[in-house]
Amino acid sequence: MNLELYIARRLLKGKENSTVSVPIVRIALVGIALGVCVMLLSIFIITGFKKEITDKLTGFSAHLNVVAYGNYNSYDAAEKVRVSDTLLFEIAELPEVATVYPYVAKPAILKSKKQIHGVVLYGVDSLYPGDFIRKHVVSGDYPDFSTAKASDEILISKAVASLLEVGAGEKINAHFVQDPPRVRVFTVKGIYDTGFGEYDNIYVFCDLRHLQRLNGWQSDEVSGIAVDLKDIGLLPVAEEKVYDLLPWEDSGNMCKVTILYDMAPSLFDWLGMLNTNVWIILVLILVVAGFNMVSGLLILILDKTFLIGILKALGYTNVNLRKLFLYIAAGLIGRGMIWGNILAFVLAGIQYFFQVIPLDPVAYYMDTVPIHFNFVFVILLDIGVLVISTLMLVVPTMLISRISPIRAIRFE
Repeated sequence: MNLELYIARRLLKGKENSTVSVPIVRIALVGIALGVCVMLLSIFIITGFKKEITDKLTGFSAHLNVVAYGNYNSYDAAEKVRVSDTLLFEIAELPEVATVYPYVAKPAILKSKKQIHGVVLYGVDSLYPGDFIRKHVVSGDYPDFSTAKASDEILISKAVASLLEVGAGEKINAHFVQDPPRVRVFTVKGIYDTGFGEYDNIYVFCDLRHLQRLNGWQSDEVSGIAVDLKDIGLLPVAEEKVYDLLPWEDSGNMCKVTILYDMAPSLFDWLGMLNTNVWIILVLILVVAGFNMVSGLLILILDKTFLIGILKALGYTNVNLRKLFLYIAAGLIGRGMIWGNILAFVLAGIQYFFQVIPLDPVAYYMDTVPIHFNFVFVILLDIGVLVISTLMLVVPTMLISRISPIRAIRFE
């Protein structure tokens, strides 16, 4: 039987007026709880930001894009790549890949009866999953791009609809600056709103067959191939595998693979800076909480001086006494962590379900503070806090070796 653990458990179960429940220890306990709560909330929010922005970017583009060497952005993909069913099938069969679809991007000027606005028509077909855009449709319906004839329906954003003063079901002219200039009449099938203003103001979804005809391309010629992955962490491996599948033997079809980070490097730099700031905050909170527990343990040792003297007189060694107080400290840290976890999940749950804290979508690309529950991070953080805090408490337990049994028994 572990006598130190038994005594520690009995002391931790002491009554309200017992020495374990001294105010300084309670303050340290609250410090641990609040520290864990803040650390967990920081992780929930930062991972929420990363997931929300990544989901929105992949909704407008993809994790990987196979494009012609001459195309430097997805807004004006003037050069074409030749896509075959075999290539699409081979990419789709990769274990890291979720979906694959071709697309055509072409700039245009939309003109209503009152206003004009420059956009990028993003032409897709039935292979485009569209799950992200569908869940953000606020008016009308998502167009059907699987019809035998090229669909005249388009999907525009709420911001574009507001600028042009049009609604679902209305017709709109699309002017294409080329030689010779072309005009097409489209019907607004639906209106979406992702809150991602930088892309909502530009992207208009349409049938890619219209854009192929305007460019004079064949049915197997597109601006690029979009590849969505099962997880963004698979990006480096998938990029290499897709690159190896490209048909390099065709000198007239030279391609390159671009990744999601190339599409919005400033956004990912911002997220990287947030990660750095969060790590600094986590370390500072952990240090403060650790010193709170150190001070609490020192007070606890002084308060238990009489007990230490009795146990030493009964033959208890300094090592055993240090183990006893480390068990007590670990129990207090565990209690603080439990309350910290409960508080963090309650607060995060309120934000997740009720969105009580709003954000400026222009500045943050979303209208509410995002929350993403990552239980792996929660477990790792809890283990890290418990281990590091307990190790920090090894030093103050050395005070026990300086306590004389005779003086301790006389101590009041």
